[in-house]
Amino acid sequence: MNHQSLLRNLHTFSSAARTLSFTETATELHLTQGAVSHRIKVLEKELGFNLFVRRTRKLALTEEGEKFQATLSKSLNSIFSEIDNIRTTELSGELTLATSPGIANEWLIPRLADFKAKYPKFNLNIITNDVELDFDVHAIDIAIYFGDHERPNMYSKRMFGETYIPVCTPGYAKNHRLFEDGLASLQRVNFLYAKKSTAWKRWAKQHKVAIDTHHQFMTLSHQDMAVTCARNGLGVAMGRYRFVKDALESGELVAPYPAMETQRCHSILCPQGTENRPKVRTFLQWVESQLA
Repeated sequence: MNHQSLLRNLHTFSSAARTLSFTETATELHLTQGAVSHRIKVLEKELGFNLFVRRTRKLALTEEGEKFQATLSKSLNSIFSEIDNIRTTELSGELTLATSPGIANEWLIPRLADFKAKYPKFNLNIITNDVELDFDVHAIDIAIYFGDHERPNMYSKRMFGETYIPVCTPGYAKNHRLFEDGLASLQRVNFLYAKKSTAWKRWAKQHKVAIDTHHQFMTLSHQDMAVTCARNGLGVAMGRYRFVKDALESGELVAPYPAMETQRCHSILCPQGTENRPKVRTFLQWVESQLA
């Protein structure tokens, strides 16, 4: 008998030993009475002894059946207890999450007090890097990255899209006549961007303008640092609208040039097959609640 059949028949016996009725067991397990009887007979044949005495009105356990039922009950209780321990450990253990500094600072960290209040025993390790990290090398459970929604061998769920928008301080825009001269003023601005970013290049292509981002520039190791530099009057940075919206509405920053829509999006990822692990599923569900 294979393991699956054995476990199925043991489960059937456990129910029958409790109810002492094949009819009630059949109802409980959504089987026919004949199917229950057949499973018990197969199990008895495998064990080499009878489990029940078939009486006229009700079943009774044999002496061997009583001993076996007591042993099985302890084993099942131990299994269920271990499952509970695993679940508890998962929900009170650690979860390592990787994302970009921008997502961490502007979206994730401001919301984590809610997560900690709901799951106080949950410890988080947060790794920030503009470059996507290898899940195995860095022992990452979950990541939030910007890019293509579908990833090979990954469970991936779209969180939200993004719009790029050039931003600078009102003072910088005034001093360099950015609003007055429109796109022509791009020839004299100081471009602020992350070293590996292609956002300005894609923006120029979409708006059909020629710009030289290497004429006057400042490169940074992280994309969000470019916006920090823009806040300090150092030039024009390509901001992500979701993250600069409040600064634009307050007047701290202005947008002298048009925005750029993109088909790419922020997604939450985990290795395929791990999305149902208790601790991973808990975090995925919490993120979903934050997006609702």
